[in-house]
This record gives sequence, C-alpha cells and structure tokens, in this order.
Amino acid sequence: MPTMKYVYRYPAMLLCIIAAVLMVNACSKMDEYKEKYVSNGETTYTGKIDSVRMFSGKNRVKFKALLNPDPRVTGYRVYWGGKADSITFPVTHTEPGGVIEQIIPNIPESEQTFEFVTFDALGNRSISTFKNATSYGSRYQESLINRKIINSALTSNLQTAITLVNMDKATGVFNTEVRYLTTNGDSASCNIPLATTDTFLLNHQYGSLINFRTWYRPDSTSIDNFFTAYTTFQPVSGAAWIDLTSQIVKNYGDPFQRSSWDGSRWGILADWTSSADVKNASGGNGGYELRSGVGMLSMEGGWGLPAVPNGKIYQVVNLPYAGKWRFLATVDALGSAGTKYIAVNAGTTMPDFANITTATWYYNFSTVAAGAKPYIEFTTTSAMDVCIGFVSNMPNTGSYYKVKNVSLSYYKQ
Repeated sequence: MPTMKYVYRYPAMLLCIIAAVLMVNACSKMDEYKEKYVSNGETTYTGKIDSVRMFSGKNRVKFKALLNPDPRVTGYRVYWGGKADSITFPVTHTEPGGVIEQIIPNIPESEQTFEFVTFDALGNRSISTFKNATSYGSRYQESLINRKIINSALTSNLQTAITLVNMDKATGVFNTEVRYLTTNGDSASCNIPLATTDTFLLNHQYGSLINFRTWYRPDSTSIDNFFTAYTTFQPVSGAAWIDLTSQIVKNYGDPFQRSSWDGSRWGILADWTSSADVKNASGGNGGYELRSGVGMLSMEGGWGLPAVPNGKIYQVVNLPYAGKWRFLATVDALGSAGTKYIAVNAGTTMPDFANITTATWYYNFSTVAAGAKPYIEFTTTSAMDVCIGFVSNMPNTGSYYKVKNVSLSYYKQ
C-alpha cells in the first residue's frame, strides 16, 4: 500500500517535466529557422510575391502574380536556370489590385523552375517563391504534322468541299487554316476547327490550288500558337457532272411519294402535275403506283384502265446556272405499246402530246429496255424556269411504263 501512495503523490511534477522537454524542442527548431534565414543578427524581409501563375510560350514564359503591399519594396527579380539567368522588374505600387504580369523572353526550350524574390532600397529581400513553367521551341516545332486533306468534291450548290483526317486533341492541334482563290480571283481563307472533318470553301475558284497549315497549342496555358509549314493541295478539278437533283427537284423517286391513293395500288403523285387522263384508275387516281412495295411514277392503259391519249406528268423547276444540263429517268419496266417521251420545256407549261415537237427538248424512249436510263442533255444561256417530265400516248391495249426515279445534273467545267 505505501508504494501505491507514492505513484500518485507527484502528478504535477511529472507534467512540469514533460512541458519543459517540449519547450526545449520547440526552441531548438526556432533556432534552426533563425540560423537558416538570419546569419548576422536580425534580418528584415520584404513582402514576398504570392499566388504565382505561370504560362508557357514559344521561347518565353509569362507569369501573373500578387505583389505584397509592403511599401518598402522597390522591385522584384526572377531567377531561372539554377540562378544562372535572371531578370529584374521595378515596382511602382500603382499596379491595379497589386497584380503583376510580365513576359520573360529568351528562355531555352525546357521545363524550368523560376524563383521570385522582392527587394527594397537597402537590399533586403523576401523569402523566395518557386514555380515551374515550360518554354517550347524548335524541338516541339519539328514534331508537328499538318492535318491531311483526304478528299475533295463539289457540293450540290457547286462549292468545293474538302474532308480532313481526324487527329488526337492531346497533340495540341486545334485548327487548320486554308487559303484559296475565290471565283473573283481574290484571296480568301477559312479556319477549320479540330472537331470538323467535312466543310466547303465558300466561292472557291473551281479547280484552283489551295494551301493549308495546322495550328497547335502545346498546352492549355500557352500564350503562343505554333504552325506547320503550308502544304499545297489540288482539290476536285476538271469537267464533271454534278447531281443537283435533291436541290432542285421535288419528289424525285426511290421511292416516289403520293399525295393520296386508293389504299391498295394507285395514287396521285405529290409535287408533280398529272393530266386528267393519267388519273384513269378508280377514285380518280393515277400517275402513282405502289409496285412491289415501292412507290413509282406510272402511266398505264389497258387491263381495265382507259387509254391515256394525252398523258402528261411534269413539274416546274428553276435552273440556277447557265450551262449544260442533263435530265434523266430510270425506267423500271415498260411495254412495247404506246409512245413515250421524256421532255424539258422552257417556261412553266408542258406541250400536249400532239405538239410534243414544240417542246424545247424531248426524247422518245418508247423502245428502250427495262432498266434503261433515257436522258436529255440541253444547254441554257442563263438561269431559268423549265418544265421537266413525261408526255405519252398510251392505248388501252396493255401499254405501260414505270419510272423508279429522275435526276437533274449540271456539267461543271
């Protein structure tokens, strides 16, 4: 029992001993700090630079930071290259919001550590602030490749279209610049962002060469863009037929659309004008036929259908360019009976069968085989409206023809 009393008699003394040990240890660390920063007595430190942000660049870097409001500070110095190089900037204390922003030129291509210190008129310095940044140069430049153009064609409105390869965004690529001549002979350019692979060159002079280069930004902080050398590309050129059907013709087939029908086979074509005798099926339908599940343009006489002596199916279209055109029909099936014309007539009307020779352009396709593609080539001297379609005399002796589609093309040269 005496032993137990001894253990609990001096708790205050034990706590004092522990506190003394901790104090000695803390003083020791403070002395180490003073030895590190104070060599000869007390040293005065100027306010240090804070919140430094670094930006990469081409053989240069940029920084943005907050300057301590210490009124004694007269300037600051930035070191790099293991303090082998430095640059000094004055402080006026008029910097808006205390923000300092500078570009450091002539930085060798590499990642560098930059040391920032302030100083006063007496030579007192601040504690250093360190930040890293990268300077890019010739090595990075030589690694860049131009984004390739892999295809070129004419669009339906006769603009030169180009297709570019996909590239990895991680390489820093973000834009391709294209320079070309316009139809007026002027210089033009356009920028194609990385996300775009297909585009067109507005008013490009058909067949003329284009020059292009690719832009890179090495990282998200870079203040500079890098460019590849220009590459020359030959886009689509030479004479070619350009299909303008979808731009000019309504309801051109594959399949043809109907505006109404009998719910079984016969109907009326949408967007086309059909003469009264073409509508010779039940309910005033005709001109449209659902054939093997596909809508087709149709004329037929016989098998219970009356004759079609003046059959006309046509629509008015606008030809936006002067030059050579081709109107074509793809025939799915036809019989030997009847007389069948494909026609183009200037203006907004189509001649009757009896006057078909007064049409501006026409062609008799009565004897072609199933699957044939009869066409008319014609030349206009200006933009104009024309009537395109079919004019036929179909007796009620089993005459017919079925058209899968029509097309309208322009000859670019």
